[in-house]
Amino acid sequence: MFVADGEWIEAFTGVRYVAERVAVGPEGGGLVHFVQIDLSTPGIELFVTPLDLHAVQSGWEYRLAYVSSVVREQHLAFAVNASLFTSRSLGYLQLAGDMARSVETVVADHVVNHLWEHTYLLAFDDRLAPWFTLSKPPPAVDLARARWAIGGQGIDLREGRVRTGSAMPDARTAVALDQGGRRLFLAVAENMSPHLLLAKLAERGGWTGMMLDGGHSSTLAVGPNARGLRSGTLVGGWRPVATVLGIRARPVQPKLPDD
Repeated sequence: MFVADGEWIEAFTGVRYVAERVAVGPEGGGLVHFVQIDLSTPGIELFVTPLDLHAVQSGWEYRLAYVSSVVREQHLAFAVNASLFTSRSLGYLQLAGDMARSVETVVADHVVNHLWEHTYLLAFDDRLAPWFTLSKPPPAVDLARARWAIGGQGIDLREGRVRTGSAMPDARTAVALDQGGRRLFLAVAENMSPHLLLAKLAERGGWTGMMLDGGHSSTLAVGPNARGLRSGTLVGGWRPVATVLGIRARPVQPKLPDD
């Protein structure tokens, strides 16, 4: 699988991808993968895992699924793991199909899973206008406005600067918005601290951002028809997760020769 190193490639219309190799230091290093989505591009759609009816009837919310499986089933261009979760799985053995519950608040097509008082949200309205809620719990007005939202426990990238963040390296997943609020960033690192990953996001144009679930959950998968990339898992993919944040996008059209 071809992996660009340091230079953006247009993988889908309005969607760019880059991998950067970071020198190993006290806060980790190795490859970090970035996806930048121009939310104003025609054809861009969001996906957040919806509640599973059978799981809800059993007192849970979701069924665990591999990110790559969700990409295939939902015809996504890119997707990452989303919020922290608990599951009915035995011990550390977590299997696809096991019932699960998100720790944080998640919104899928205007349906709120539950309200957790310690949640911050990355939310999007019906027109894909994004915003972060900067207080917790999320205000009722934000929940009513949000068509899509995923929760996190701290917005540690603000105004392009990393405020706090652990220095412990591990596999990590993060999301961010640019200063204008029209570009969404997804980032997954193989072995990096939250502090360093958010700093790398800021270098790429992230203005406001937060960490999602990490460790064995951290995954970035790409769908078919990506220019310059084969479909499949780019990083991670070892653990099925409860919720996924993904995008749909149109393939890049080949340029016609000049008349």
